[in-house]
Parts: sequence; structure tokens; C-alpha cells
Amino acid sequence: LVGSEMCIRDRVLRIHVIINRMFVILQKGTGIYMIKLIATDVDGTLVKDGTMHIDPEYMTVIHQLIQKGVHFAVCSGRQFISERKLFAPIKDELLYITDGGTVVRTPKEILKVHTMPEDVWKGMCKMVHDEMPHCDCFIATPNYCLAEDANSRMFRWLKDSYGYDIREAEHLLNIPETDIIKFTVYHKNACEEMCQPLFIPTWKNQAQLAAAGKEWVDCNPLGVSKGTAISFLQEYLGITPEETCTFGDNLNDIEMLQSAGTSYAVANAREEVRAAATDICAPYWENGVLQILKGML
Repeated sequence: LVGSEMCIRDRVLRIHVIINRMFVILQKGTGIYMIKLIATDVDGTLVKDGTMHIDPEYMTVIHQLIQKGVHFAVCSGRQFISERKLFAPIKDELLYITDGGTVVRTPKEILKVHTMPEDVWKGMCKMVHDEMPHCDCFIATPNYCLAEDANSRMFRWLKDSYGYDIREAEHLLNIPETDIIKFTVYHKNACEEMCQPLFIPTWKNQAQLAAAGKEWVDCNPLGVSKGTAISFLQEYLGITPEETCTFGDNLNDIEMLQSAGTSYAVANAREEVRAAATDICAPYWENGVLQILKGML
């Protein structure tokens, strides 16, 4: 019965994707297609989590959209250098929302940055050290990250697979940096579950917490999310939510999806994310986002 239900659900999703493609064509034909800002998550939406392998056709299609006057923003939990590497052929044409919405940039300058209160991120760090021995953590500044063990699984994955500028600090609690924008908890396969008993109840009213895949729980300054970053860009560019289209797959994408008049969850997204989006597109391994973008040309 479970297998049959899954099969039916997959067929329904595919039918929804086909209908949505037809709707895009219909919109273009009637002249009401007015998307001026597109923003997309990366991991689980465009690529497999923690990889730098992306279909090169994305670069061609995004460039063509930008040439038509559409603003295109990469909006992920990744840091600036990682997003730039992933989109190298068109890196100077994009807008960047990095580190879960805490920083908004053009290729040349920071437009907006939010920092965390020192007592909050240090309290989180101490809790992970003292109470969560199976987890690791790192902190982010606008330009690089810091973690304590350069040989750890987390450190190597961020550096080697995500392409991060991550640096070793002997003790995070003693670092001189004051511009901390995000604190992230890591577990190899069950971070949200590891954080549920103590970490989330303790900090949920002092920071913006969201799962960002099975390995990560991201902690932003309170009230700061990808959604607030999209709202900032809309105001900065003079673009309305109805003229905005967003794509995502995980809990930290929900506010971003809700900030746009048109929003897509990839079919591999969590159920809560699919419920928050206005539409569904094919999963990342079928280039679902690319299919929608091509329909906008």
C-alpha cells in the first residue's frame, strides 16, 4: 500500500509539472508574464547537497534571462565565495544572498548585512561543546568561516566539496572577530534530530533557526531569513512580490517562497516546503528549475 501511494504521489507531481509548463506558455502568450526578479536556493534545488556540479545550461539560460532585464539572485546558505565558484561563467552578472539571508550583495559590494549578538552565538557554541558531543559547529563572517578542527569531517567537507574559505581557530570562544553573521550546527546525518531535545528549545526565541538539510541547523540573527533578504532586494530594486519568482527545497527556504507571488518547490522538497510554494517543479536531478527558467525565455 505504501509503495502504491508513493507511485500515485509521484504521478500527481509529474502531472502538476506538465500543467505548470503549459501555464507558463499560456502566460507568455497572453503577455501577462512579468517576472522581474528570480531567486533560487542551491543545495537540493539546483545540485546535490554539498557539490559543485551543476548543469552548464543553467549559465546560458540565466545569462539570457538577465539580458532580457530579469534580475537573478543566488539565495542559499552557502558563503559568497562558494556561490561565485558555482556560477563562475556568469558570476559578475548575479545578485547574491549568502549565509542563509544574512548578507545581500552585488558582485562588488555588500548591500545589507546582519550580525548576531555575541552572547547568543557564544552561548550556542558553548552548548554544542558541552552538551552535544556528537555534533560539530562553525561560525560565519561575511567573507569566511571559522571552525576548531581542520581535520574534522565537517571542515573538510565545507572546504573540499562546498569550496568554502574556512579557517581553523584554536578556540571559537576566543576569536577576535565581532562580525559574526551565522552559527551552524553540524551532524553527519541527523542534525535536526540532535538539536531537538535541548538546542532548539533553548535558542528558538533568540535566533532564527532552520534545518538546511539533514546535516545542518542554521542559526541567523532573530528575524533574519532568506525571506527578509528577498524583501530587501524587492525594495532595493523597486520590484513587487508579484514580479518575483523563487525556488527552494528545505525549511530555510519557506520564507523566501512566501515572499514571491510565484514560487516553486522542487519535487524532492520536504512536505512543509511543497505546501508553502505556489507550484511544484521536477526534482533537482531532472533539472526541474532549469525547465521552468527555459520556459520564461
